[in-house]
Amino acid sequence: MTAFPLIPASIASQTGSVLDRTQAIWSSLSEFGRTTVGPIISVLVILALALVILRVLRTLIRRMIRRLVERNEKPNRELTLKINTLSSVVESGGRALVIVIASMMILSNIGINIAPLLASAGVAGIAIGLGAQSLIKDVIGGFLILFEDQYGVGDVISVNNYSGVVEHLSLRRTGLRGTDGSFTIIANGDVRAVQNMTKDWSRAVIDIDISHDDDIDQAVDTLTEMLKDIQHDPELGSAILEPADILSVQSMGPYQVTLRILVKTRPMEQWRVQRVLLRRIKKVLYTSGATIPYPRSETVVRTLDEQSARTPLFAGAQDNSTSSDE
Repeated sequence: MTAFPLIPASIASQTGSVLDRTQAIWSSLSEFGRTTVGPIISVLVILALALVILRVLRTLIRRMIRRLVERNEKPNRELTLKINTLSSVVESGGRALVIVIASMMILSNIGINIAPLLASAGVAGIAIGLGAQSLIKDVIGGFLILFEDQYGVGDVISVNNYSGVVEHLSLRRTGLRGTDGSFTIIANGDVRAVQNMTKDWSRAVIDIDISHDDDIDQAVDTLTEMLKDIQHDPELGSAILEPADILSVQSMGPYQVTLRILVKTRPMEQWRVQRVLLRRIKKVLYTSGATIPYPRSETVVRTLDEQSARTPLFAGAQDNSTSSDE
């Protein structure tokens, strides 16, 4: 009979012990969740947001750059090259910014003090910036060259006393292939004045020298007849944009009179048009009887009576001035 009153007491003590253990386990789980699971979830959320931001940033950048570039009519190859280059540059900068911010947030969530890291990063950034000024200058110059469409791969340019076809173009450098096969590398930061000879359209400038004894009007008429409807020529018509413009006499020299012809062509076609027209002009002028000027000298022999009988060119003016003085 005396054992029964002890049963509720033992049950109460066991229940209290179970509650204490349960509370301890819950406290441990809460502490584990607060110190481990919570930061892990936060890190996963930060990574997911960073990936989404990078994807959205890439789409927006490509769409914006495509709209800006498509304002100018360019072939698909040049347009694709320019869009890819500009997009990669802007994406690299945006990706680096997102990664740095996400990394700082992750370190802060796992309990690492990022203040010393920020201070160290600032000092390192200053040191790197001072040491890489030329590189940054080249990258900015290359970005502006691409964005402003100053020239592209395949263009013939002249820059810094070097001329050639652009075979390589990146953010840091421009590679030119000269007519002799030499390959010249120019840093984009050193590009100041660029002469693009194949921008949008080109022009063939043809100078023809004829002798002083030839009839200029006849030579011009012959060239006009030859260049009539040149834009419909089977061989050159696809390369010529407008009818040829004959400027007549461009200059005169001791042995020759120079006639100039201008022909507006498609980019990169001016040299082919010039070579073909020079060959045709040579045949036409030779057939018409024009002579090629060449250095020559004439010796005039006069007797003493002929020399004294010649009237000076300004003799009349000298006589008038003498009579007025008297």
